[in-house]
Amino acid sequence: MSGLNVAFVVQGEGRGHMTQALALAGFLRDAGHQVVRVLVGKSPRRSVPSYFTRQIGAPLETFAAPTQVPDQAGLGLSIGSTVRDAAWRMPSFIRAGFRIHEATRGADVVVNFYDLVGGLSRIILRSRVPAVAVAHNYLFLHPELSGAPGPPQTRRIVMAYTRGTAGRAETQVALAFQPLSTTTANRLVVSPPLVRPGLDEMSPRDEGHLLAYVLNPGYGDLLAAWHRRNPDVRVHCYLEGGAEALGAEPAERFQAHPLDDQGFLRHLVGCRAYVGSAGFESICEAFYLGKPALVVPTAGQYEQTLNAWDAERVGAARAGTYADLDAFWRAPPLPSPESVDTFRAWVARAPQMLVDVIERAAAGRSAEGG
Repeated sequence: MSGLNVAFVVQGEGRGHMTQALALAGFLRDAGHQVVRVLVGKSPRRSVPSYFTRQIGAPLETFAAPTQVPDQAGLGLSIGSTVRDAAWRMPSFIRAGFRIHEATRGADVVVNFYDLVGGLSRIILRSRVPAVAVAHNYLFLHPELSGAPGPPQTRRIVMAYTRGTAGRAETQVALAFQPLSTTTANRLVVSPPLVRPGLDEMSPRDEGHLLAYVLNPGYGDLLAAWHRRNPDVRVHCYLEGGAEALGAEPAERFQAHPLDDQGFLRHLVGCRAYVGSAGFESICEAFYLGKPALVVPTAGQYEQTLNAWDAERVGAARAGTYADLDAFWRAPPLPSPESVDTFRAWVARAPQMLVDVIERAAAGRSAEGG
């Protein structure tokens, strides 16, 4: 197929969707296609990391997007504050939807990394540009995962949000720890994860430290409190804002780092174990390197409860809370070498599978004359 012009729409909440976009951009360029525009949802509480701006290799602009407002403790999601914030900023979301529609209309295909404004704009404005929706979250629409935990009403709400992000997409790509059957009910294709480039060239080792990533600063304070009871442990903790985001000065062997992709990977390669929020990408990276992982779902974010359940189901990580960190650190449970090898082989199939999906979506548009 001749080179395609591809536009990305990326959810800016958390960092996993940006990591996936960086990986897919490289795959597309290797296949002779071009990422011509990148639109990233931005909230007042989170910034677009400089490493993403440097590495994405395409014109980038931000748009107003809903954000998950933390509770007063800086830990989990405050539902009331999140709803009020969304209602207050609704006019900016509407303007953003029109902007996304205009900015992507000249592309051959749009890839949406789980952004709700981008998905709804396609539904409301009836975009004729074919689209592919990419996220781990779509996996929980698969009938084989119908036994996932959680209140049924909460699951219905979260799955409705998930469907909204994939508005009028030709294909929903469900990134998964392992293969599952393809199902036509949701135009769902199960795909390997999109891990960041270069991970396969790294040689994991044990330098004795604990690596952590926290989405909200309150979890950083919990980890710093654990470290004060365990001052001999070297901790590297990554969070938005670095040490300035913490409520108190940490102890000497606790190092709080601002978000940095290369620094995080360097510490992941050398860590004894990893603890962090239940974001899909960080779990995949730890699993790929054979690292023990304790994943702590961010309170109020049901999708992270699903991620943690899925990771534990396949043996990629242990789900828990920071109260489990003492036992976890005493004897971090290594994933089996066989499961790591199987996972690595599955990940290696991602470039061809994802590029094929995007090319098919674009070909479908050409066949329809749209």
